[in-house]
Amino acid sequence: MPELPEVETSKRYIEQFLLNAKILNIQSSVSKLRWEIHPDINFFFNNTIILKIDRIGKYILINTSNKNTLILHLGMSGYLSINKANFKKVKHDHIIINFEVITGEKKCLIFNDQRRFGHIDFHYTSNLKKHFLIKNLGIDGLSKSIKYDFLKKIFSKKTTIIKNALLDQKIICGIGNIYASEILFYSKIHPLKKVNNLCKDEINSLLHNINIVLSKAVLNGGTTIKDYKQPNGKVGYFKQKLKVYGREKLKCYNCNSIIFKLNINKRATYICPECQKN
Repeated sequence: MPELPEVETSKRYIEQFLLNAKILNIQSSVSKLRWEIHPDINFFFNNTIILKIDRIGKYILINTSNKNTLILHLGMSGYLSINKANFKKVKHDHIIINFEVITGEKKCLIFNDQRRFGHIDFHYTSNLKKHFLIKNLGIDGLSKSIKYDFLKKIFSKKTTIIKNALLDQKIICGIGNIYASEILFYSKIHPLKKVNNLCKDEINSLLHNINIVLSKAVLNGGTTIKDYKQPNGKVGYFKQKLKVYGREKLKCYNCNSIIFKLNINKRATYICPECQKN
């Protein structure tokens, strides 16, 4: 699944084309992705101007002049691309947003979603936080508002393990399986350690490395394991910089111990037994 760095990479790329552009229409080849697509979505956004493009967690938010915001989630295997108006569709091009830039040139934003776990929806911009996909999200993984006191207060009331806490979108949104493993390795924290047992230094290390890992991944265009690609067609190059994820039975770059894999809640978690002692 595309995580925060992949979504942020996509957001930054499409922003170059979409900002101040006029939406001509929105076409859908299916009535449902993960959820039903609103039947009037084209009516609401026809001839509206794109004012701003935001992101929270794994969601791209396209704010428009009709005081509504388009909400995009890439799902498990979705990706975005920009093409000319007369482009040739390929399989799984399910959503096409036709738009006109300020020079008059017409282009398309294409949402390709092979597994159809993505989604497109919209909501009033003024109360976007009440939308069912947004209202329960925690603080964004790259937010400067993530502080020690914030995490300490949440962790002190929970007995969940840190790996699950990092994946909990209600606490910090945007972190998925790949980056949870990497953040814990950078922080030298065992994924099975309970959050209420984390000391001050460990929490501060988490804070530091959440920002470091996510920021580095964004600079490298995200991580391509299987399906993901950037809107410009390139893969995400952070895969070449992964320290533990996907490196089972290989040597740790720090200590030469052998990386092994844990299955936690049916999700693969990669760990160095020497660097991340429980």
